[in-house]
Amino acid sequence: MDHQQDIHALWDSAVAAYEKETKRKLETDRTIREIATVDGLLDLVEHQSTKFSGWRNRHAKLTSRLTTCLRPVALLGGIAKDALANTPYGPASSAIFGAVLHLIQAADTVSEAYDWIERALAELREFTDRLNQYFQIAMDFVLERKVTAVLTYVLKVLGRCEALITRGRFRLYLRVMFLGKDEETRKMLDELNESLRKETNYVVAASFASVKITERAVKTVVQTTAENQKGIEGVGQFLEESRAREITKEEGELVQRSLELPAADRTLELFADFRSKLLRGTGNWLCQEALFTAWTEQKIPILWVFGGPGSGKSHLSTWTIKHLQEVYGDGHVQLGGVSVAYFYIRENEQQLRDTNTILKTLAWQIAESDPVFKEHAVKVCSLKKNIISAEDTWNRLFLDFYRSIANVDRSSMLVIDGLDEAPRAARSTLLGLFKRLLSENADGIRSRIQVAVIGRITLKGDMDFEREEKFIQVSREKNQDDLDRYVEDRLARLSIIRKLVELDKLEAKKGLEKPASPRAPKVKDKLKERISSYADGVFLWAKLLLDQIQDKDIREIEEILNRPPTTLKSMVKHVYERLSAEEEDLEPIKKLLTWAAYAQRPLLFGEIDLILSLPSKAPNLLLWDKFRGKLSSIFDTILPKHGVNDEYGASGQTKDQVDQPPSDESASNTQEERSLTQDSEQAEQNNTEDRHVAQDDLDLSSECGSNESDEHSDTSGFKLLDGLETAGELGVLAAGDRANVVNEHLRAYADWQTKTRIVFSHLQFREFLVFKRQRNPTDLDINIERSHVEIALTSFELLRLGPNLQQSSKYLMDYPCRFLIGHLELIDLDAIDDNDHYNIVRHLYWLFHDETGARSLFNAPIDGESELWDDYWKTWLATNTHTSTVRTWLAAGIELGRCSDEAALSWMKAASASTTILFKTWIQTLARMWLVKSGFDDKAYCDKSESLVWLMHGLTSLDEHGLMTEPALTDFAFYQLDFSRLSAGRLRELANYALDEMSPHWHTGLAWIHMEAEHYDEATYHFSEALALAPDAWVAKEGLARIYGAQSRYGEAIQLMEEARSSLPENFAWLDGFLSPRIAEWKESIGDVQGAYEAAYQGFNAEPSSSIAQKSYLKALDEKGDSSKFIEVLSYMQHHTWPDTPVSYLQRFFSSGWWYDIFDEVGRAFRAQNRPQFILEEMQEALDTVLASNNPGMKVSFQGEAGMFRYQYNDDIDDTIRLLEQALKTLANARVDMQENAWVRGRYGRLLARLYYDAGVSANENGMNAWPYTKRLKRMSTVTRIADEDFAESFAFYGPGYASMLWGCWLRNYEKAPEEMWNKAFRARILDELNMLDDEDPSNDMAGLHSLAITLLHVGDDGAAGSILAVLFMPLKALRETIQQGHKSCDDTSNDDQLDEEDNGDSHDVQGWEKTKAEGGVNPNAERDAHEGDGIGQGLISSPQAEGDAVHGGANSNKNATSDSSSPPTPRTDQAEAVTINYKNRLALSLETSYIHACNGPCSSRNLEYTSLYICRICLGTKFCGECLQLVKEEKLGRRDCSPRHTWYQSWPIPDGKAEVAAERNGDRWIIRKEWLDGLREKWL
Repeated sequence: MDHQQDIHALWDSAVAAYEKETKRKLETDRTIREIATVDGLLDLVEHQSTKFSGWRNRHAKLTSRLTTCLRPVALLGGIAKDALANTPYGPASSAIFGAVLHLIQAADTVSEAYDWIERALAELREFTDRLNQYFQIAMDFVLERKVTAVLTYVLKVLGRCEALITRGRFRLYLRVMFLGKDEETRKMLDELNESLRKETNYVVAASFASVKITERAVKTVVQTTAENQKGIEGVGQFLEESRAREITKEEGELVQRSLELPAADRTLELFADFRSKLLRGTGNWLCQEALFTAWTEQKIPILWVFGGPGSGKSHLSTWTIKHLQEVYGDGHVQLGGVSVAYFYIRENEQQLRDTNTILKTLAWQIAESDPVFKEHAVKVCSLKKNIISAEDTWNRLFLDFYRSIANVDRSSMLVIDGLDEAPRAARSTLLGLFKRLLSENADGIRSRIQVAVIGRITLKGDMDFEREEKFIQVSREKNQDDLDRYVEDRLARLSIIRKLVELDKLEAKKGLEKPASPRAPKVKDKLKERISSYADGVFLWAKLLLDQIQDKDIREIEEILNRPPTTLKSMVKHVYERLSAEEEDLEPIKKLLTWAAYAQRPLLFGEIDLILSLPSKAPNLLLWDKFRGKLSSIFDTILPKHGVNDEYGASGQTKDQVDQPPSDESASNTQEERSLTQDSEQAEQNNTEDRHVAQDDLDLSSECGSNESDEHSDTSGFKLLDGLETAGELGVLAAGDRANVVNEHLRAYADWQTKTRIVFSHLQFREFLVFKRQRNPTDLDINIERSHVEIALTSFELLRLGPNLQQSSKYLMDYPCRFLIGHLELIDLDAIDDNDHYNIVRHLYWLFHDETGARSLFNAPIDGESELWDDYWKTWLATNTHTSTVRTWLAAGIELGRCSDEAALSWMKAASASTTILFKTWIQTLARMWLVKSGFDDKAYCDKSESLVWLMHGLTSLDEHGLMTEPALTDFAFYQLDFSRLSAGRLRELANYALDEMSPHWHTGLAWIHMEAEHYDEATYHFSEALALAPDAWVAKEGLARIYGAQSRYGEAIQLMEEARSSLPENFAWLDGFLSPRIAEWKESIGDVQGAYEAAYQGFNAEPSSSIAQKSYLKALDEKGDSSKFIEVLSYMQHHTWPDTPVSYLQRFFSSGWWYDIFDEVGRAFRAQNRPQFILEEMQEALDTVLASNNPGMKVSFQGEAGMFRYQYNDDIDDTIRLLEQALKTLANARVDMQENAWVRGRYGRLLARLYYDAGVSANENGMNAWPYTKRLKRMSTVTRIADEDFAESFAFYGPGYASMLWGCWLRNYEKAPEEMWNKAFRARILDELNMLDDEDPSNDMAGLHSLAITLLHVGDDGAAGSILAVLFMPLKALRETIQQGHKSCDDTSNDDQLDEEDNGDSHDVQGWEKTKAEGGVNPNAERDAHEGDGIGQGLISSPQAEGDAVHGGANSNKNATSDSSSPPTPRTDQAEAVTINYKNRLALSLETSYIHACNGPCSSRNLEYTSLYICRICLGTKFCGECLQLVKEEKLGRRDCSPRHTWYQSWPIPDGKAEVAAERNGDRWIIRKEWLDGLREKWL
């Protein structure tokens, strides 16, 4: 498009916006068109009507502003003359002059409006001044468009002003238009910034593209010339960050929801796994390939790399990705604007084979690294139809972006591994899409997308391209070096080589004159030569052969290498044949192979152990040895992340003996195949000719002799599972026998063994079983046609074990609970055998109709926090797909005609037609599990059934077709569980499904959920009914006590909880670990400190794994000041693990969020005991656990709190910045209700802003570059969507948050910016604070005054700030005088008592972090910033708790329990008078909440006793007395809450006459002078 047309289009949009606002056409007559100067415009104003005569003199201030503001418009407006000559509004200057004329006319009827116009023009000065800057530069078409963009903005703003004046709303809007609070004005500024940015980027990108072909040469220069490097990186950084506007939280969530599929995480895992196995130097040969070089230099769009089975293709893919990341940056767009994305396609993982999933995952990776692409993705994903199919996704997300001229500096490198493993349709689709990269579009533009396809040679048959594509063939010659490295690495760990090394060392120690030459190197070289020559470049062949000889002696190795299998297929077949020859009973092995080949996720060893134990009932005592021995060539064993933790491991080893997994390559067999990949049988058909095998025997003994006595323990005689009892079908086993099968045989193995994943070592082993064509059958062939039937039937049998499983074995039910329905959906109902069909229907009837079946399913989750509950929800409630499958099976079962039970047939008929009938038994079973117990010693009382009840709520909300009737429940996850959303009536409705006679258990269960919903009246009633029926009902007593505690009826609560403890059954004595801590809490609340300590100790002693007991005891130790014992307890928690998991008590304590309540207590002990590192290590482990969960609230809170802990108690600034940035990023991508949590965003954002500022100051003082920190501070301070810190031409509106204040301080103190620039960063906040004094709410006036004073201190206006503070401190002065005179009243005493009991501050409560009690004084931390980003948010992010409710309580202020103070606050409203604002009675200052008087330090003096008080000019309202300030300056604070580099203002004692500047005294009151406030407001407006 011609640039003149661009200008015309830009003006059209501006005029349209103007006319929409003003509701009239912008037409200028000839008179206006002829105006060329501002004076000419003013003359026209005075001559258009007699009423405007002398207007210039009457409005001299406005006239001056018009002259200053519009002169650049007159000078530059003519640039659009040619393009706009034929329009009704002429050149740009004439159009704007006309708009100004109309604006003046509109304001004529409202005299006050002229003042507002003058202020609006003052704000526009920044924009018209930019025109002056442009005027100094030679005009070209790019600059013309920039000028036009500024002029269009001015025109739009003038239209907005006129509209507001006409509508009489200017008083409300004009003063906030340029604070970014008027959405329309902010949108205009965003559009202006985007226009300027595009023009600048076009020039930079075009220049960049013109030199791209010399990029490699530039890099060489960059490596040697630091100055050039800085310049090139500057261009890259500019390109990376300059164009993308800031994505809103909602938009970020949209992109994440649309593109970040489960495959995204799996892809990252695969890359990390392959990367860990790369040997140094692997893949380097690829750099020597001309095609690879051409592709990396973007001379060819597609790189094809083909190789045979086992040739190391996936490792080549991984090497390619790693190489590209090293060149272009790992996860960030750097030099060249290049993004790197990748995907591993895997045949046996369905989520990694879908075409659209592949493309979306690639797009997600690019969006994470390229903000410009992410902005594009926002627009595309806003319409679901844009990404509904793979072709849509490719066209809209990829081609539209990478073919756009605007993004000419952007390109992407995509690496696709294993495309041949995708279904044929997917391969065809992807290849068809990639084909388009070879051609240009209609505009002659080729896509800037580079694709590397790495796979099998069979892909050539799928390539329907117009020309013959060149490709790189992975051959023996090319990857021989890689293979040699692998073989050499494996040989070093060969048993015979290790033995020879030992013998060589012994020989060397003999000191013979002519020692024998070392034998190990010779044997190793000979083996390497032999194996490498036979492998012929196939890694898998080498790996399998090395597996065979791993523990063999010399003669056995010689025999194997004399006649090895000659092809990969024959090698795989040989492994299976050898296994079948060693086993007499092949059925267990075939069962194992069936499950391994068709399971929908990798199986755990414990699951396989159980599967193979059925139906024989016999344990598999040697199964682990088999996987470590003869099965090790076929399967890899991947140990769990945390390794061994059981007290006793396999073979009776003690914990000391098994602290680490066995060292002989046992951590993962995959470590042995560092250069292997997954390939298929089809490629083998292209390479069927056997290699020539040398006939001369390999004789190792000729060099070194042999060991005549073969001491190798051969396992060939071991018969896996042979001879075990097989009599008796599982269907006739008694329930007790079922339990014994599980609970007995698992004792043979440690927990780390049962949780080990078992996977095929290579895809070839699976494909040999699955693809049986064109090969001879073997004894271990599996029944492919019946595989899913076998797995489904076995899964049903596993489910029948459910009701009797011990807690430690419940994980064994995970697979059938999650995947049974998936296998049923893969069975062909038309082809299934009638007997199998009947058996499956019989099991479905049991599962859905019998209560025992339902109990099996719902007994499987380990606890109420198990992710299995979410899986149930997604499977059965979020969609009706799976319920339809079950109903189809039932309907087909009726047609079999084999069921003679009329009742069963009747139910099957009804259930197949109605989901309501299908789930009826489930709902009733859930209700009975909730409300029916065998007694108050029933172990079911350990779980209060929250998940069961909510699942009932969901199931009863489905319609007949299985569709959710409540839309909000469709995407529900159990971390969102909130019973307050359910009415008391709804809970009673759910309870009625139990069909109980209202037993004490019925009342107790219902009351407990009422209590959690805070239906206290209903809960109290039902608990009381339960006690009337069963006076020893300890659960009812506990629940009633907790209600009394929540109502502050502490005496009654303590008495009832003591009775509950006394009523605990013997088998529940450990539950005192959950009851006594609440007694400790309540005793502390009534001042019984010793009693609280004793109760806390009692609880921890009863159950040290209880998080509530841990927290209570630690808190009590802190109260005693016993930091040594405190750390001792933490160490105990570190060394003890949660039952049946490798997770320590301490990790669980951290990850569950309980430590937020005692954040400061942990920190104080941590510092007092020299910062023991195990605490940080356990905290990091807990963080990893939280980040792996699906709870965004926990992710945000843990990252944030861990970051603050590292700063405040470990002085680790870099880690703190990283964690806080991650927390805010997680919050930005979370669901909308979390994003709106201003309290959390403000808490972390404030500290992060201060760290940016302090880091910038430190860098500046040390002569370093501060911009990396301060640019992020600027980003936080702006409210415009486009406010790029690296783009000097952008304009910005600043928000009212703390970051804006610090940015203003930086501009003033270090950038030495002019006042009119830096004061904009303060304006929004100051005007907000002044508005707090203008509104009709008297409760926020004191807070507004104090906040205003703090802001003015940051501004540097000590006079105004000091006057306000003097007024606010007058009540304290009066009270001190009263005390000194000995006239302290009884009211004062009661006030002090109330202070001790009621002060609430900023702590780390799990429920909201709201309580930090200040002992003996006011709460120093009650301030909160009500502004978005700085303020209080209701419904704070709650952390899930391991048990019960959070214990509320605070920390002692005499131990430095301070917080990040913030303002403006939201104070309490029930206070006495002391200050009056604007002659109206308002909220008065009272010591009960006088946080403004409090010292935030650890001083022991009460806040009425200090002699001086100082306010930090950088921190937000932080105050220290003289004693504590000295600690700050000497860096001796127990908790880091300020910096010795900051400066402070002394607010106490009050300077004489200071208060009178801003206020006057009227009797006992101080009244703020209205004229003083008005003057302040005038200055900032």
